[in-house]
Amino acid sequence: MNNIGIIAEYNPFHNGHLHHLNESKKLGDPNHIIAVMSGDFTQRGEPAIYDKWIRAEMAVKNGVDLVIELPFAFACNNAEYFALGGLNILYGLGCVTHFSFGSESGDLNKLIKAAELLAYEDSNYQEALKGFMDKGFSYPRSRSEALKSLGMTEAASLVRDPNNILAVEYMKQWIRLGRKMEPITIKRIGSDYHDNEISYPLASATAIRREISGGSGILQIKQAIPKTTAEIMDRIDRKPIIDSEGFFDILIYKILTSANEELAEVFSAGEGLENRLKKAIIKCRNVEELIDAVLSKRYTRTRIRRLLLHILTCLTKESFSNIIDRPALYARVLGFSDKGAKLLRHINQNKCSKIPIITNINKEPGTDDPVWTLLRYDVLASDIYNLIAQNELYSRSDYRAVPYFENRFSGS
Repeated sequence: MNNIGIIAEYNPFHNGHLHHLNESKKLGDPNHIIAVMSGDFTQRGEPAIYDKWIRAEMAVKNGVDLVIELPFAFACNNAEYFALGGLNILYGLGCVTHFSFGSESGDLNKLIKAAELLAYEDSNYQEALKGFMDKGFSYPRSRSEALKSLGMTEAASLVRDPNNILAVEYMKQWIRLGRKMEPITIKRIGSDYHDNEISYPLASATAIRREISGGSGILQIKQAIPKTTAEIMDRIDRKPIIDSEGFFDILIYKILTSANEELAEVFSAGEGLENRLKKAIIKCRNVEELIDAVLSKRYTRTRIRRLLLHILTCLTKESFSNIIDRPALYARVLGFSDKGAKLLRHINQNKCSKIPIITNINKEPGTDDPVWTLLRYDVLASDIYNLIAQNELYSRSDYRAVPYFENRFSGS
């Protein structure tokens, strides 16, 4: 049985995602497609434009058989931890034979070579990296410059592009896992990752979100998204979240009522960033102004956005260290098709999964279970998301939501 795993955000599911899905099927000839998808907040530290349940439905209706949530602590994190969480969940399921990802390069051998250099960093690389970090460069820039300074120019150029950065991190984790599962990379086509302008039929998710946030609505993006995605957008009664401003008030409260020592212990904080936040928060009127006030050469906008979310969710250095040191991963189901249901039965009957499968958090696990160490951040992140979206907390909470199911055979 061939089963392909994909790590994604589907924010929202667009034609580029459908292209990747179809190309993966051609190359891997899978029985099932499994997506590990970030929840209500993305890797860049932003709220997803639609919640995880809606985006799971989009994925299933477009051909994914099983959608698993990537836990918040990994989903809202740097590329290394994003990849670590995703790859370990796919491997933990015990039935994934391949995993597929997009890249600007499209050259699997080059990506593997770059990953081999970075998977087990030697002392020369570590020294070069520290040197550039000490100059105040961000980590991504420092890594590229360190590789270049050591004569590894091809690897240095690879780790500059967004999808290549993630691709190399996937390969790093794959190497550390003992090269289990077979990697597939699909060359990215169409618009650049950061393109803000819509171009048909393959627009970037950034451009699609920009059109929606500009008030254009679905009409201007219909040619850039699959018909099923458009139908879901037309049907749902939930407005998309178009920015991070909804949590500015609770962020002000959290920062003002937290001691500097507490803020310093937040996972993404460091080198006095907590002091700059404290000083800036009373002068700023929105999230963007706050980010601008603490932005530096070392701390990118994305790093600061993630820090703000880590403050709100109380994800500390100690708690994340415990998550990494004593991993208690799980596969929390967000959506599945009839084929996905058969796969879940297969996993259960054959006991092939090394991690628990969670379909109802009211039944499992208990708060004394090690899994809860990680799962509680998912629940809290969803509550915060619903506050931002001005949703009714109880009816939209993780304790009430159920996975989306589609019976493709009956058409329902």
